[in-house]
Amino acid sequence: MSMSESGAKPPTSADVARAAGVSRSTVSYVLNSPPGARVSAETRERVLKAVRELGYAPSAPARSLRSGNSDVVLFPLPLQPMGQLLEQFIDEFTEALRRQDLNLLIHGDRYARGVDAARSWAALRPLAVMAESARLTDGGVEVLRRAGVRAIFAWGREEHPGVPTAIFDNRDTGAQAVRHLISRGHRRLACLVPSGPLAGLGQERWEGAKAAAEAAGCVMRRVDVGYVREDILRVVRGWQQETEPPTAVFAGNDDFALMIISALRECGWTVPGDMAVVGADDLPFCDLVWPRLTSVAMHTRTMGGGAADALTSLMAGKPYKHRDRMVVHPRVVVRESG
Repeated sequence: MSMSESGAKPPTSADVARAAGVSRSTVSYVLNSPPGARVSAETRERVLKAVRELGYAPSAPARSLRSGNSDVVLFPLPLQPMGQLLEQFIDEFTEALRRQDLNLLIHGDRYARGVDAARSWAALRPLAVMAESARLTDGGVEVLRRAGVRAIFAWGREEHPGVPTAIFDNRDTGAQAVRHLISRGHRRLACLVPSGPLAGLGQERWEGAKAAAEAAGCVMRRVDVGYVREDILRVVRGWQQETEPPTAVFAGNDDFALMIISALRECGWTVPGDMAVVGADDLPFCDLVWPRLTSVAMHTRTMGGGAADALTSLMAGKPYKHRDRMVVHPRVVVRESG
């Protein structure tokens, strides 16, 4: 019978100790020390068997109070909405931390920054924090350090002056897409810039696309659109009225790329014959549509593993030098659409 069915209280470490025939201190030592450390294999197995049979789960808050820290790495969600790219990063980050006996905790407040954000993060007693550099003010960093956070790692488009930083610049994504299109001979280009929740991400990618086009002496037009099919259709129909419409479009992300491919087909244009299309994020469906979608990819495995390695190095007291900072370099995955 389960605990909920019996109405019993959750098992405690005292219950485990009685079942295993050991002291509570032995239970604590077995659960918080590596195998083979100052306790016999037989005793360890008795304790672990009692834990399994009773369904005992140690209290994370209590463990934090005893040690001053937990085994938690805190990751505040960024402002941009959850998408497959962020989900992939979180999955890889979680797995990389798990291999080092650490747990990832997602913090849902996307807007707090500075000291206010740091106080709410510190209240959870994390061992380490990985947050957007724009949210980590000097005062916030000081709050976290005084609270005993052993490692603080930033990520963003620019390096944080006081915290090791993973450089993740969405301007590079736009620049890579446009350089690819230019290498294919296109000189009249367009870039879709979404409104709404994706506006910040779209703006950064537009900035990179525009800079790459200007450097090559090409025409790059900005097209502001909503996540609405009619907006995309209106854009394509407008291009059809022009004598020299764009020959290629960077759609900003893969979702918008699918929308514009659909609109182009509805208006009688072919892809890539009449219009080349490049997306970004390289989501799984890029290989499932036709024409298969050319997209700018980021390596989430490298990002998740690199972030975990950086944090564990910092927690071990090893310096994370400026020249060693993790920089995420996007690359174009070429398929039939562009």
